[in-house]
Amino acid sequence: MRKIHMVDVVAQYKRYSSVINKRIIDVINSGQYIQGSEVQNFESELSQYLNSKYTISCGNGTDALYIALMALNLKKGSEVIVPTFTFISTVEAVCLLGLKPVFVDIDPNTFLINPELIKNIISNKTKVIIPVHLFGQCCDMIAIKKIAKDYNLYIVEDAAQSIGSKCISNHKSLSKFSGTIGHIGTTSFYPSKNLGAFGDGGAIFTQDLVLAKRIKMITNHGQDKKYVHKIIGLNSRLDAIQASVLSFKLSLLDEFNQKRQQIASKYNKRLQFVNWLQTPCVRDDTDHTYHQYSILLDSKINRKNFQDYLLKHEIPSMIYYPIPLHQQVPYKIYQKDPLPISEKISKQIISLPIHPEMTLTQINFICDVIKKY
Repeated sequence: MRKIHMVDVVAQYKRYSSVINKRIIDVINSGQYIQGSEVQNFESELSQYLNSKYTISCGNGTDALYIALMALNLKKGSEVIVPTFTFISTVEAVCLLGLKPVFVDIDPNTFLINPELIKNIISNKTKVIIPVHLFGQCCDMIAIKKIAKDYNLYIVEDAAQSIGSKCISNHKSLSKFSGTIGHIGTTSFYPSKNLGAFGDGGAIFTQDLVLAKRIKMITNHGQDKKYVHKIIGLNSRLDAIQASVLSFKLSLLDEFNQKRQQIASKYNKRLQFVNWLQTPCVRDDTDHTYHQYSILLDSKINRKNFQDYLLKHEIPSMIYYPIPLHQQVPYKIYQKDPLPISEKISKQIISLPIHPEMTLTQINFICDVIKKY
């Protein structure tokens, strides 16, 4: 049995190296490394895949959030509702623009933002809700869209971990991909993502032409044509090599996501009767794409000892996330009251290896080791 990795980007590269190498060499030979046809083609292909009217690529997923909020032209001090249980980028983008994060707790089973708690924290300064489609499944966007409509709020979706995941409506024709449901959606192409580049990259989605034009200008120094700058912008562009690689990998995304779902199903089947852990809960109205396979340990289980035990058997694991955002040093000033669900989950959660290159032998080995703990 080959070595187990949390994410095996090297094995994936080796599998498709002949195609990828040719694409990279073609870009290098073209001499067109920034913008150009490769980037335009990838944006068009991603728009078509997601059924999104407008897709604008950028430098990384954090920039995507920052640019999305910039495009809304909010007043300093405006409040943005964010889940406290997520990666730091979500709140960084808010604070870098002089906006105020208002943290909200999560659902104890799905780890997603809890819509039932949102109304309680809306004020006359609230302007945006950022639902994070964590670990690969969609938030309750029906409930969140209703709240946004009732209170005249923007929705900026953080779909960095959920590319290819759908929010499923009772009417199949109305089912939409994560990132295309709110006013603006964002994603990341960090190498470990389900659709990963060979470096940094990100994208922003919107169905609004006015927002799309503004976002496009912001990513390119605030200009709508060369040397004509209409707004303050920044330099955040996906390079042509990454676009070329991503274009190829996009053609495989459904296959990759299906493989992740199959691996998760095998984990679920093997671990369902282990009474000291909880396997991932999946919402009825979403198809989970398992960017992470995160289990919850019973409160009586010492997570550090369990993680050390796995490592002794050469099984890697990760903690996403050990400290909720409202307890991180720079952001404590924004939240005085406890957010008990997130605080509890952060002490009990642990993620197991999952990626399209995993074998049945590896999955069974991991489950066997866990069941003997």
